Amino acid sequence: MDILSARKKATERAKALKKAEPETAPPGPAATEQPPQAEERALVAPTPAGEAAAAPTEAPVAPVVEEAPAVKAPPPESEPAEAVVLPDIEMLSFRLGDEEYAVLVDAVKEVLKSRELTAVPNSPDYVLGIMALRGPVLPVIDLCKRLGLPPGKKDEKSRIIVVTVNEEDAGLYVDRVTGVIRISPDAIRPTPETIEHGADFLRGIARKEDKLYILLDLEKAIGT
Repeated sequence: MDILSARKKATERAKALKKAEPETAPPGPAATEQPPQAEERALVAPTPAGEAAAAPTEAPVAPVVEEAPAVKAPPPESEPAEAVVLPDIEMLSFRLGDEEYAVLVDAVKEVLKSRELTAVPNSPDYVLGIMALRGPVLPVIDLCKRLGLPPGKKDEKSRIIVVTVNEEDAGLYVDRVTGVIRISPDAIRPTPETIEHGADFLRGIARKEDKLYILLDLEKAIGT
């Protein structure tokens, strides 16, 4: 019975305390708080009467320009090198049999008519003899024999070409002297292998106006 009395008293005491507490009103919206619509209106500036509200403008966007690949400039065209033009070579042409030969004019001292020669014992068969030319004595060589050609003509048109090679003078007995020619260095070709006689004494072959000239190597022909 004591336990029931105690529980009853505790219940009555709790009810009395609950009635004694003042009732509080539920919390309402704060006076300072503005409804959301009011905040939005505050952010928008008022528009004067008679003017339409300007639409918000977007910032212009710069167009994207793709960079073109770098193009290499072509190298400057080099000026064509000027062709080197070599001067023509002056040569004295003469005839041995049916062929035309030539020697450098610079090596020719003078051209003489045929004359009497003094024979020299035990000399090579191609040496016709010696002659005195204003003091110095020089040998005269029969070029036909020297080159292994058939004997040439010996008449009033035969000539002795006096040449100087390595400071040595000698006479070349030839059938005819035909004149001075100018030959381009580009026109000179090596001696053909088909030449059988005197190839060792030749420097080459030159063409001039559809005519061939055999170039004589004086050093070998004279034997200096």
